[in-house]
Amino acid sequence: MKMATEQEALDLLDSVGITYRRVDHPAIWTMDDPNAPKGLPEVKNLLLKDKKSDQFYLYLTDNHRVDFKSLTDQLGLAHSRLKFASEKELEAHLGVVSGMVTPLALMHDKDDQVKVLLNKSLESMPEISAHPNVNTATILMSYGDLLKVLAAMGKVPTIIN
Repeated sequence: MKMATEQEALDLLDSVGITYRRVDHPAIWTMDDPNAPKGLPEVKNLLLKDKKSDQFYLYLTDNHRVDFKSLTDQLGLAHSRLKFASEKELEAHLGVVSGMVTPLALMHDKDDQVKVLLNKSLESMPEISAHPNVNTATILMSYGDLLKVLAAMGKVPTIIN
């Protein structure tokens, strides 16, 4: 699969008519990266899968730890079956590598294998942050605009607690 690009993420936002704010910064590879700009909404983006190879895109606020027991219960999965996707799977399904996972890369899920899960707490955040397929910039948009972007990609999210 071809790798996701910044330009296609920005083109997607523009095509949907999303008003966003862009912040450029040094590369950020983890939530604790010292290069992370201060004052931006902190969110986690994870690609998870179960042993049957179902893919789940999970978008969480930073203050939420992944409670795999609760998540598997909500998804109706066996507790031991949910795990993180590999680097190879990240590239195959989203065209990104670790540290660059973003909802904007879901346009690369051409076979519709990735189910979108959004943490309910995102609804109350004034802004949502997402990388534009690169980890040297952050896009800030409203939760409603995130839903519009997902809809434009044919993604209907499941809201989780």
